[in-house]
Amino acid sequence: AKGGSQTHGKNRNIDTYNNIDSITSAILIEKSNEKDSKGANIHHEPEYFWQTATQWLIDKSNEYATDLAQRGPDEAKDWVEKLRNDTILSGGANIQHEPEYYWKAASQWLTPRQVLPSFIENDELAGIFHQLRNGKIIKASSAKGGSQTKLLLDIEGGQQVIFKPQRNQEFKEGWDQHHAEIASFHVSRLLDMRQAPISVGRRIDVVNEIMPVATPEFLDTFTTYENKTKNCFYGTCNYCDPAKGISPICPFADGTVEGVMILILPKKFLDGSKVIVSRFVTLFPIVAWTNEDKDRMEKMKSKDYCDAIVKSEVPIQPRLLDIIETSIFDFLVQNTRRFTYEFIDQDDRGGIMLKDHGKSFGLASQENDKMGLLTPLIQCCILRKTTYEYFQWLSRMDGTFSDAVLSLTSVDIATPPAIEGEAKEDYTAVLRDGDLVGLDRRMSIILDAMKACIDERGSEEVLVESPLF
Repeated sequence: AKGGSQTHGKNRNIDTYNNIDSITSAILIEKSNEKDSKGANIHHEPEYFWQTATQWLIDKSNEYATDLAQRGPDEAKDWVEKLRNDTILSGGANIQHEPEYYWKAASQWLTPRQVLPSFIENDELAGIFHQLRNGKIIKASSAKGGSQTKLLLDIEGGQQVIFKPQRNQEFKEGWDQHHAEIASFHVSRLLDMRQAPISVGRRIDVVNEIMPVATPEFLDTFTTYENKTKNCFYGTCNYCDPAKGISPICPFADGTVEGVMILILPKKFLDGSKVIVSRFVTLFPIVAWTNEDKDRMEKMKSKDYCDAIVKSEVPIQPRLLDIIETSIFDFLVQNTRRFTYEFIDQDDRGGIMLKDHGKSFGLASQENDKMGLLTPLIQCCILRKTTYEYFQWLSRMDGTFSDAVLSLTSVDIATPPAIEGEAKEDYTAVLRDGDLVGLDRRMSIILDAMKACIDERGSEEVLVESPLF
């Protein structure tokens, strides 16, 4: 294994969801046989064994929380180094396997509560990164729907990928930013919220890599823009129409377009349930806030709204706890466009998928922090005990949170669009300096919010022991 021990992250090498299922399945099989190992009748109903399995996982969760509380800054530094090393081929080695090996590895990592495992070995993630950056494109088509140009690429080895190209070299509010997808993916890894699809930056030669394998329908959207830039394309999104005044995607002077490659999950995970939430995202984006009548909207503004209404409508285990963690993530990256919560699996224990972060990391000044995104934590004042201890541990590491994010994103090539008045050449890797400052500011706000909840209600009420941690 590279870069340190597997015990640094949330210790979920065997996903807790699967722990419950495996224990319970064994119990129910034994129950169906109506005999135990000694030939005696089973003396308990299945619910008893569910409770036993759940308590076992809660005990493991508490052990992990205690372990986190005792960890120091050196271990946090080692953990960040391991996360970074997982994305780099060992010693600059060449790729060791055929593409199919890496796509299979990615599919086998998936469980109803994770896209990535906490412990990665054999250069598997680094190999996936390499294939996404360099793999031969077999077919290119335009992904239909949505408000932005997206390509659906078939990559050598039988894998499909969404490619979101950079539209503007200057920042424009409302447009997706490819670098934001990449940065958000790495932030999710650092927070150990491993439900974000793998996202990697890539530059693609339009003439040599896309046009020869493009579908006729996609080729029909190619144009010469303003009679000077050749090989531009619109795609087939809802707004990809020159009649609507939208400019096409055009290659750089070297003939390449830059964008983010996002690994598509297997279809069985794409068929997960969706829960529509209120579009009033700055108030409270949560499952119980689906009713947009005026009376409900006024109640949402009340500090007591979560205690009085939400906790009676949304199961705390695991749904409300998952939503609160997602709100923390969205606040950190400033993702205001999570209009739905999409679950990795339709089961009630399925985790929330962290996807579509193209509009994150917008204007980074303090007055533009969307504080409403943090409302679920502030109003509900509950949090997994393991999540709280994990954030406390990160706060103890040498250097800032943004230093760790910068280390993780430094392996990528994406460049953010320039904000008016800022020199683009001064940008640091995937994120702008203002983005990095904003991450530290918002992390401090999150830690203060957690502390305020505990000061007001006490740790026993705020910190929840959860079997799905």
